[in-house]
Amino acid sequence: MDKTNNTKQRIIIVEDSLIHSEWIKAELLDNDYDVLGVYQFGKHALLSIKSQNPSLVVLDFQLKDVTGLEVAKKIKLFDDSIKIFMLTAHTEISIVNRLVNDKNVDAIGIKSSPYFEQNFVTAISYVLNGGTYLDPTLLGKLRETNSDESLTSLTQREFEIFIQLNIGKNENKIANDLNIELATVRNLKSKITKKINRNNITSLVSKLVENAEA
Repeated sequence: MDKTNNTKQRIIIVEDSLIHSEWIKAELLDNDYDVLGVYQFGKHALLSIKSQNPSLVVLDFQLKDVTGLEVAKKIKLFDDSIKIFMLTAHTEISIVNRLVNDKNVDAIGIKSSPYFEQNFVTAISYVLNGGTYLDPTLLGKLRETNSDESLTSLTQREFEIFIQLNIGKNENKIANDLNIELATVRNLKSKITKKINRNNITSLVSKLVENAEA
């Protein structure tokens, strides 16, 4: 990973689990990000966010005093350019739907997911550069429960490509990792964007389609 520009990216962590907050902080510092502070309470975090103006906030969904969605809304009202990377341990479809439909959320990571440690730093970089991230575990759940008809319209291979695009891989990397031709990746990428009906997809998945088109 290219670390040369990370020192310009200022991040605040809002997480009430000491284990998770320490791990997140260590990962960010190891990759040369500027961690401005770590907070357990939303009200304390908001004061710091307003005074320090970070580039991104890593925000837990369930805090000690308020929900992450309440904090995210206040952050975006203050400065909608601040990216919100939401974290949660919950994968219940009712909560998943709340998160993916919230216009203030730019990315969602699942703490219990096998993708969390593997993708976290890459996903942070991707979101800071204008991309959107949704843990593949959640994409799979949305597809399996028919919560998003646009996802069920994709073949298994198309869905696999969609996940790879979502975690920030370029076409060449996908072709290499899946051992398929570059032309095949591009063809499937085109089919993905044509199949998905924008009128019926959730807010965050809609942003993922923009990733796929890039």
